[in-house]
Amino acid sequence: MADIKILLNGDEVTAKQGQTILEVATEYGIEIPTLCHDEYLKPYGSCWVCLVEVKGAKGYVPSCATKVYEGMEINTDSEEVRAARQMALELLLSDHYADCMAPCTLECPARVDVQGYVALVNDGLYHEAVKLIKQRIPLPLSVGRVCPAFCEKECRRQIVDEPIAIRQIKRYAADKDLEDSANTYIPECKPFTGKEIAIVGAGPAGLTVAYYLAQQGHKCKIYEAMPQSGGMLRYGIPEYRLPKEILDKEID
Repeated sequence: MADIKILLNGDEVTAKQGQTILEVATEYGIEIPTLCHDEYLKPYGSCWVCLVEVKGAKGYVPSCATKVYEGMEINTDSEEVRAARQMALELLLSDHYADCMAPCTLECPARVDVQGYVALVNDGLYHEAVKLIKQRIPLPLSVGRVCPAFCEKECRRQIVDEPIAIRQIKRYAADKDLEDSANTYIPECKPFTGKEIAIVGAGPAGLTVAYYLAQQGHKCKIYEAMPQSGGMLRYGIPEYRLPKEILDKEID
């Protein structure tokens, strides 16, 4: 390809015919922000985060998709350019389908990594799935049976047909983990810190607090007024929804 001369931020530089503004700027150590650009894909120029000024052009142009030509004058950095890029980014973020975090996870009160454990269950990695779930929910056997499944109402799969059975998958993973008793996931606890903590109430909240504090090396003692642990899970949810046998196994 033939060499051409262009002005890049006021400096005359040499470029190859057919190169894009972004490619030339990168060669000369000038950083232009990008979002949709990938060197292995054909330039699409849809995000407009990489826009620049070109003398004579009507408005700004996307640097990833605009090819240089002889005598082209380019400005990649000015207050106006930065403001236009920021506006482009704000418009992208104003109406999007949870590109940064899955809507199922956003809707989950515990912010469980739904996509993560669903993928692990799909691969037959039940213990790993439970390990991931228990980073946020220490009682998946119980929650997998009584959770109102807010996540499923926001599952994007319903755009195609119907939501993924997220709650049932959580329950299935926890059941499989418990069945394989020799390999049931039990988190490691840090060495004893010397701190002893009293927790009032052996319901879901108290058990959760004790679970995570114990992992940090603290000794916990739970005080409960009722005959058995479980709180609302035991005394507020009927047997047909949450068998007490299951609850006992999980607490034990």
